[in-house]
Amino acid sequence: MKLSLTFLSICFFGLGVNAQKNMESNGIKISTKQINCHVPAEGYESDLIQLTIENLSNSEKTVSYRLELFYDGVCSTCDTDEYAYTQTLQAYEVLVGECLDHTHFGLTIFHHMPSHLSKSILTDFNIKNVVVK
Repeated sequence: MKLSLTFLSICFFGLGVNAQKNMESNGIKISTKQINCHVPAEGYESDLIQLTIENLSNSEKTVSYRLELFYDGVCSTCDTDEYAYTQTLQAYEVLVGECLDHTHFGLTIFHHMPSHLSKSILTDFNIKNVVVK
């Protein structure tokens, strides 16, 4: 029997984008934190929000979710499914977003670059429509 739990959103109004946003349900834990990515060999420097998804159970789990991203106070992803992701985790597996990781999309969120490169900054984000099966 498939268990499916849907969460409309994880919202922590008033805490600001730098606050950690966490949820746990049906054997899956999702947590976030801000990280700095400085990779001189790639000519890359930016701050990201790192998602960590942990399977706390002894069975395979599939997690789907959509990221709602606000840059400079404007939602850039609210009317698109482009930022919808699905991750499959084996028993007790942990997925962690990394700098310049091109294999696990949806585990990092661009926050900002140094101000001389880009003025755009992430002002809020939500992890929406979370479904764990």
